[in-house]
Amino acid sequence: MNQLFSKSGKVSLVFIFSCILFFSFNSNVNSELTDPFLKLCENSDAYYTHFYTDVTYAKNWVRYKKYVSVNNKLVVNTNRGVEDYAFLNLNAFESNHLEKIKIRTLKADGSIVELDSSLVFKRNSKKEKFGAINYPIPAVEPGDTIETNYVYYQNLKESELMGYVNLYTNLPSKDSQYSIKTGPELATRYKPYNNFPEPDVVSNDSLVYLQFSMDKIKGLEVNENNCLLCEHPYLYYTLEDKDSELRTWKDVYNEEFNFLTQPMALDYDNSSYYKRWKRRVIGTAKDSSKYYKFNLLYSEVLNNFQMEPIREDELIKSTGYFLKQKRFDAFGIRRFYRRILEDLEIDYWAVFGRNKRSGNIDTQYIRKGEFEHIFFAFENEKGYMKFLYPHKDLYMYQIDEIPTSIYNTKAIIVKPSIKVKKKKKDKFINRDFEFATVDSVDVAEIKLPGMDSNYNYIDQTISSEVDIKEKKATFRYRFKVSGGLSTELRVFFEMLNKNEEASNFYDALSEFEGNDNTIQIDTVSSINLNGNKPFAFNMSGTGTLNNVVTFINDSLISISIDKLIQHNQLETTSDTSELNYYLDYSYSDRFMFFMNFPSNIEVLGLENGNIDFKNDSGEYFFEVEQSTSNQLRLKSNYKIIKDLILKENYNELKNLNKKVNYAKSKRLIIKLKGS
Repeated sequence: MNQLFSKSGKVSLVFIFSCILFFSFNSNVNSELTDPFLKLCENSDAYYTHFYTDVTYAKNWVRYKKYVSVNNKLVVNTNRGVEDYAFLNLNAFESNHLEKIKIRTLKADGSIVELDSSLVFKRNSKKEKFGAINYPIPAVEPGDTIETNYVYYQNLKESELMGYVNLYTNLPSKDSQYSIKTGPELATRYKPYNNFPEPDVVSNDSLVYLQFSMDKIKGLEVNENNCLLCEHPYLYYTLEDKDSELRTWKDVYNEEFNFLTQPMALDYDNSSYYKRWKRRVIGTAKDSSKYYKFNLLYSEVLNNFQMEPIREDELIKSTGYFLKQKRFDAFGIRRFYRRILEDLEIDYWAVFGRNKRSGNIDTQYIRKGEFEHIFFAFENEKGYMKFLYPHKDLYMYQIDEIPTSIYNTKAIIVKPSIKVKKKKKDKFINRDFEFATVDSVDVAEIKLPGMDSNYNYIDQTISSEVDIKEKKATFRYRFKVSGGLSTELRVFFEMLNKNEEASNFYDALSEFEGNDNTIQIDTVSSINLNGNKPFAFNMSGTGTLNNVVTFINDSLISISIDKLIQHNQLETTSDTSELNYYLDYSYSDRFMFFMNFPSNIEVLGLENGNIDFKNDSGEYFFEVEQSTSNQLRLKSNYKIIKDLILKENYNELKNLNKKVNYAKSKRLIIKLKGS
């Protein structure tokens, strides 16, 4: 080979290789510069370079100890990022179960500032519990990175070894991971949903390790109406004995339903009282149908008994004990319902439900701990299915009334396949503390009922009298609430004002509506609840209007509509929504206002004020007019017509709210004639 050619060849190869490296480097740089996710990170107020959660389950005598290690780095880009995200946030459980914690600020100039955790966790004594922690991290400026590392623990029973894996946060993350580590004595079962990636798995004689990873995760802002699990990837896992079999609906019925509902036979001193109480309540109706007797017994408890929190010393008490006390707790009421259904030989199902925004029930992979609602269903004398939801602390559910969070959701109903007359030992929990079991069950999937905007409504009517001399406005008030809104409002009132007088009871109304006490109820004249679906709740009263009527002078009065109209609007604070709105129900919010004056009036500002707006998400109607020579009438109706509002229709919801805000911005001037 020619020596010159050989040298030239070497030079050519070096040149070509250099060119390849150069163009490759430039290609990577250009790729990074044009990567839309990196652009998203740069334009965000803050983002994570990584967000790691490592969970370890370790045997601790007869129980297990769960260690959760959180490690992340947060880059803060803007002043707003400092204001919003430069904080250590721990809930009360985490702050009281910390093993270790280390927080550092990595300054842009290379220096490091470490947070003194003794300043964060101050208390007067070791017995004092910490609350939720929201502590500002010092010395953070735009361009800095916050490095967070902490470990907390939780003691668990074997039946509690389960969890959800969801790698989304409210900020973008370049690299997110969640790992599970345990000993080989436990089997790890999991199922991904919505295309959640499969894990990397390491399994040997000493450990089982699973790591779930996702890169370039877009941050998501989540509000109370969103359902992350309905739309984005997540995973559910359980840790179980290696030799255990997959759960069946028979297992769920025997373990979860019987645990909550099977009556106790240990409290012998009080057990016979139940039979005497039942005979007394049924009385002369002993020859009536079993359904009529059931309604008598149910109504006696509903109308004359109280609900109280569970007390540990009452867990094994019989139904008779609670009947004597004229009160129940969450366990006692379930056991009572089951006993009267069985004693009256009314067939019933166990119902297993799940909140709408917690994701669907999986009928094939029956997950531990996923049933947030366990209650009863039975057929009435006409063959219609009725739901019997157990009363809760401070709230008594009517027959067919269920929590709004499970409206229109999928549920599973289960009952034993073979109907046999039960022996006493199969009806009650005795000294052996063994629950009744069945060999086979019938299972069906149902859709729980809901109600639409024709039944879910708030209807307020105010008739006001303006007193010119006293410079005030009093009113007569009629309030009606129905359907899911009735359930929610009554739950709220019960929690705030159990056993309070009606006048004090309705002081909470203004607080609930958030209208700075504009509609001040002074006297309640009547309260009425219809116990049948849709559970309409009525109230009438009188009161005083505050901050609505402004007396400019003796002949001019200003009316502030924004103080008067306080609709239950769906929140639309951001420009767009990346998740759908999963509402418990659609609803109507109707308001009618009459203002009467002592003389004839002229109303200024009525022109072009009426609104009649409709789109696929809702409707808004607003009308204000001088109805008689001395009366002003205002009507404002806000309606959400669907219980699912797609993110693509978010602008429709914003436009609907804009119409309400426009109506509220109006100001009317009333000119009194002859003054």
